[in-house]
Order: sequence, then structure tokens, then C-alpha cells
Amino acid sequence: MKELKAIDFRFFIGCSCLIMDSEHPIPSTIEGIDEHLNMIISERVNFPPNEIKLILRRFESLSRHEVQELNKLWPNESIKRTTFGSIQLDAEITNYLTSLYVDVFGWIDQGIAIDASM
Repeated sequence: MKELKAIDFRFFIGCSCLIMDSEHPIPSTIEGIDEHLNMIISERVNFPPNEIKLILRRFESLSRHEVQELNKLWPNESIKRTTFGSIQLDAEITNYLTSLYVDVFGWIDQGIAIDASM
């Protein structure tokens, strides 16, 4: 499993998460990151990245409207839900998908993030 650093969370400011520093995970939101201290800011407190699990969406959960918007960003290719893993994402597409809290980095399957549909 990949060890995340605070900088890895930069695309997910505002994303729902679970704080895993107690017996019972605490629902929260990512408020920011401190790259220099390698901390995630949530509930106005700093947490190490390994204590945070983002709640992300799978690509398959995109609505028809979201897919249409994605096709506007990448008009030369037909975006198919089944071929997402092979898409070479550019910065604009990555920014769009992460703004929707889509798991573009495969963190759900790595156990680093939680599937929002669960």
C-alpha cells in the first residue's frame, strides 16, 4: 500500500473523509494541508496523512451531465466508463474529476480511500 503524504491530498480540499485516530472513525472534511509539516488539516486540527481516509467516488458513479462536461474537456475521445483506467489524464481533466471527488489515482482499490457508494 502506498504511503500518502500531505501533498497527495492537495486535489481533495473540501472532500469528505474519516479521521481514523480513535476506536470509532470520525466523519469530517479536509480543510487544507500543511506540506511542510506533512499534516492534513481537518476540524481545525492537524492529522498525519495515515490517519485520514478520503471518501471518494468511482468513475462509474459520474452522472450523464458530468460525463458530458468531461467530454467537453476532452472532445477528441469518447469517454467510456469501462476504459477509465487507460485514460492518460491531463491536468484539466484531473482537476475536473478531483473537484467531483472521483478516485482518479486508484486509492479505493489500494485501501487508502473509502468508496462513497458504500
